[in-house]
Amino acid sequence: MMKQIGFYSISRGICWGVLSIVFFMFGCSRESVCGLDGFTDISALTIKDTIELEDKNILNPHHIYYKDSFLIFTSLRGQREIQLLNLFTEKVTEYNVIGQGRNEMSGYHTVRTNSNNMYLFADNRSGKIYRVCLDSLRDNPDVNYELLFKFPIEKGRRYFRFIDMPKYMMGIGMLTNGRFGIFNKETGAYEEQMKYPENKEIASLDDIYKGVLFSRTLMDSDSEGKRIVSSCFGLVEFYSLSDDGELALVRANHYHFPLFETGSGGQAIIFKKEDKVGITGMCTDENFVYALYSDKTVGEFGEGAYNASYLLIWDWNGNPIKACELPVALYGFAVDGNTIYGLSREESPIVYVLDLDSGEFK
Repeated sequence: MMKQIGFYSISRGICWGVLSIVFFMFGCSRESVCGLDGFTDISALTIKDTIELEDKNILNPHHIYYKDSFLIFTSLRGQREIQLLNLFTEKVTEYNVIGQGRNEMSGYHTVRTNSNNMYLFADNRSGKIYRVCLDSLRDNPDVNYELLFKFPIEKGRRYFRFIDMPKYMMGIGMLTNGRFGIFNKETGAYEEQMKYPENKEIASLDDIYKGVLFSRTLMDSDSEGKRIVSSCFGLVEFYSLSDDGELALVRANHYHFPLFETGSGGQAIIFKKEDKVGITGMCTDENFVYALYSDKTVGEFGEGAYNASYLLIWDWNGNPIKACELPVALYGFAVDGNTIYGLSREESPIVYVLDLDSGEFK
C-alpha cells in the first residue's frame, strides 16, 4: 500500500507542483541518537521559563528566529503572517506579506543574517529581499518593512532559502550547475558551486531533482561569513568561504542518507516509511553549531515526526561536542547566548526557555 503526500507537507512549506513525494507503507526500525558517530556523551537540558503564545495572539507559528531581543515567528498556513515579539515590551508587530499590493508575493522565508538590528525575509520566487529595521521597530511597533535588494534569479531556477553574509548572499534551490548559488553583493557576480552529498541513489538524479530532494537544506554562517554550515536529513557539511567567493568543504558528517526511490519515469521522489526525519532546525553562534534532531519517521508519527527530542552540538570544525536530550519535544528553536527558545506545537503553541548551561558543555 502506498500513501502519496504532497511536496508542500514534506518540505514544510516549499511547494513545487510538478513533483510529488510518496511514502511506502511497510515496517520500519528506530535508532537512538547515541548511534550517531561522536555523540557518546548525552546530557539533559532544563526548562527555566515558558512563553504562552496564545496570550499574545501568536496562534499558528511554524518557525522561530531570535534577533536582537525579538522573537520572530513565521507561519506556513492561513495568512502565513510574520509576527515579531519584543521580549522587553511584549508588544507584537504583525506583517501580512502575502498578496499585499506592489510587494505581492506567494511565499517567503526568513533570511538568516548576522547584520545588526535587522530582520530579513525573502520572496523566494522573485529573489526580492525585504528588511525590517529593529531599532525603528522598538520605537514604533507600526514601522513597515522595505525592499533591500534583489537576488538575481535566472530562468529555469527556483530558490527555496537564502542566507546573508557581509560580502555574499547564498541560496539553495533547484539549480543546474551546483548546490549553492553565491552572489557577490559588491560586484554583482554570481556562481553556482559544490556538489550534493551522494550515495548510489542520489548519484542517479540530475541536479534539478537533487535540489528538490534537498529542499529542506538549512544553512548558516559565522559573523564574518567565512565559515558556513549546511544540514539536511542526517547530513551535515562544514565549509570555508574565501574572500574571492570560493567554497571549500572542510568536513562532512554523514550520519544517515535519506531512504528513497524514484517513481516510474523518474517523475517522483519516493521516501520509504522508515526514513528518519533527521535534522529539523539549526542555529549557530561564534563557537558552536546547534541542530534539532529527530530519529522519528513520518510513516510512524506523521507530522509529529518533526517534533525533535535531541539537540546536537558541533564546533565550527565539525567536531561533535555533545548531544542534549530535550525535556520536551521541539518543532523549532532559536539560540541567544546560553538560552534556547524552543517552539512546541504538540498542543497549543508555546515557547520553552531552556538553559544551555544545564547541559554542562561550555
